Amino acid sequence: MDSALQPAAPDMAPVASALIYLTMRQTADYLFGSDNAQQTLSRLFQMKSNRFSYQFTEVISYSGEIAGLVVSYPGRLLKSLEPPTALRMVQAIGISGFFRFVRQALPLRNVREAEPDEYYISNFAVLPAQQGHGLGSHMLLSIEKQAREQGYKKISLTVDIENERALSLYCRAAFEVVQTTSVESLRRRIGYKGSYRMVKILI
Repeated sequence: MDSALQPAAPDMAPVASALIYLTMRQTADYLFGSDNAQQTLSRLFQMKSNRFSYQFTEVISYSGEIAGLVVSYPGRLLKSLEPPTALRMVQAIGISGFFRFVRQALPLRNVREAEPDEYYISNFAVLPAQQGHGLGSHMLLSIEKQAREQGYKKISLTVDIENERALSLYCRAAFEVVQTTSVESLRRRIGYKGSYRMVKILI
C-alpha cells in the first residue's frame, strides 16, 4: 500500500470510471446503455456537482498505480444532488440520452439509499487484480474516521445481493443488513436480484 486515501482529480477519469462501473455493472448498462455506461461515468466524474464527481471521490494506490476508489458524502446531500446531477447528465449524454435514463430509472425511484443522518458510501471498489491486499478494509476505516470527524454516528452503503465478496468485506467490518430491496421490473428485464442496504453504528 503506497498511501492513505487521496482526493481524486478529473484527469483520473479513465481508471476512476472503470472502478465506478465495477460497483454498478448491470445497473449501469441498464441505465446508460451497455455501449455508453463507462464513457458516461467518465464524463460525469470529470464534472463538478453530481453524484459521480471527482469532488466526492478519493482513491488509494498500490505499487504506484490507482487501485481503489470510494465515492462518499453525507446522506442529507442525496436529494440536493439530484438537480445538478440531472443537469450534468444532459451535458454528458444530451437530452435524448437523459430522457432514456429517466425512463430506465423510474422503477428505482422509491429505493432508499441513505438516511439524512448517515454518512453514505455511494460507490466503493478495488480493481480485481489488486484485491486481497487489505485495500478495501483500509479504505473503509479511513471513511469511517472521516464520518466520525464530521459528527456522524452511522455510516451506510448499498451492495448488490450477488456481490458476495463485497458483502463479506462489509460484514467483517461490522456493517449489518437493515433492508433488502428487489425491483420486480428490473428482475424481469435484466435479471437483477436486488440489493442490501447496510448500516454500521460508529462507536
